[in-house]
Amino acid sequence: MKRIIFSFILSASFCNAFAQTNFASPSEVKQLGFNPTVLSDFEKEVAKAIQNKEMAGSVTLIAKKGKIVHFQSQGESQMETHIPMKTDAIFRLASMTKPIATLALLLLMEDGKCSPEDPVSKYLPEYAKQDILISKDSIDGTWIYKTRPATKPLLIKHILTHTNGHPSAYGGNMNELGNKIAKNAFQGDLKGFVSTLAKLPVTHEPGEGWIYGNGILISGRIVEVISGMPFQDFVQKRILDPLEMKDTKFFLEPKDAPRFTSYYQPDGKGGLALLDPGSEKSIKISGQKTYFSGSGGLNSTAWDYFKFCQMVIQNGEYNGVRIAKPSTIALMKTDQTPLHIEAAITPTDDLKNNGFTFGYAIKRKEIGADPRPAGTLYWSGSTGTIFFIEPKQELIAIFLMQRPSTSPVAIRNDFKTWVMKSLK
Repeated sequence: MKRIIFSFILSASFCNAFAQTNFASPSEVKQLGFNPTVLSDFEKEVAKAIQNKEMAGSVTLIAKKGKIVHFQSQGESQMETHIPMKTDAIFRLASMTKPIATLALLLLMEDGKCSPEDPVSKYLPEYAKQDILISKDSIDGTWIYKTRPATKPLLIKHILTHTNGHPSAYGGNMNELGNKIAKNAFQGDLKGFVSTLAKLPVTHEPGEGWIYGNGILISGRIVEVISGMPFQDFVQKRILDPLEMKDTKFFLEPKDAPRFTSYYQPDGKGGLALLDPGSEKSIKISGQKTYFSGSGGLNSTAWDYFKFCQMVIQNGEYNGVRIAKPSTIALMKTDQTPLHIEAAITPTDDLKNNGFTFGYAIKRKEIGADPRPAGTLYWSGSTGTIFFIEPKQELIAIFLMQRPSTSPVAIRNDFKTWVMKSLK
């Protein structure tokens, strides 16, 4: 039987950070309303998933009112070298990058440099004229598209809420185009990708539908145009450095390799196959470092991501440092999509219960199978990462693993249920 490794090892820098956050004592965990037995049972289910080779390892962080009540690592960070998973392991955040990237543009709004109602073409002229797809057909493998001019302008609020209509691998009716331009995007840069995207027809008029995809990439390019800085530098200066998110980076250095998790997919034989190693051979370390994706390019730790989430809960402030005004963070906590639009990649019902803020999906109503309260902010990453924030209870729940969400593991899907169950 595969050995399951539990870890709660803290480096010196982590110890100093924990001292500042009042890491909850066992009695405080109960005072905050958590049942430790349920949290222990959750970790047992994680251990089973690791034993069954459904996943290599994981890190779980749960906090309430600024106090970390549960911080646990299990399994292996790198199966090929049997490196144990530790709580400071670095994961590929994938789409958990989006809230951070969204805040970058919101900070420029706060500075008075732009507005949600601004046309994207004000900053990116290539988006001045867009075409709406009417129909498509193919002849001998070549796609032919019939289009008409759009009647509405593409606004900044559309790209921040995924209502811009551009095709992607996750939706729309031109997946072949979305996949084609995304396939080798990492070999170019943000400017080139966004310019290419502007040439594609869109599925619907701006604001009249929801397709999860490339809007945040467009917003990152707008950040560059307005600020005059590379997108990654702006994010570093205005968000990562002030929050002391020292392990959050678009690309890693060789010194990060020992803590970097390997990335796996099912091998079709009941096990896991390596997709990208957690070593210097990873494309995140040795690959081309030109494409800084606000849509899914960051790598980080559970601890660093907790800092960002706690800053959002505290309306723009963390550890005495003001990152954004409360009015700016309010845009990240408020549904920005029309109520008739369902902001979900794969809707499971017809309740229209998923909205989208500037940065997050948001649960709209106390109905449906989701046990989380209305107002819960959430999202996940294609690499297996997942999290949610419940602002009213000041609750943060983060679960990081390294397996594609396209081949989901039950424990990942059930994470939210276990967390809410632990509060009953």
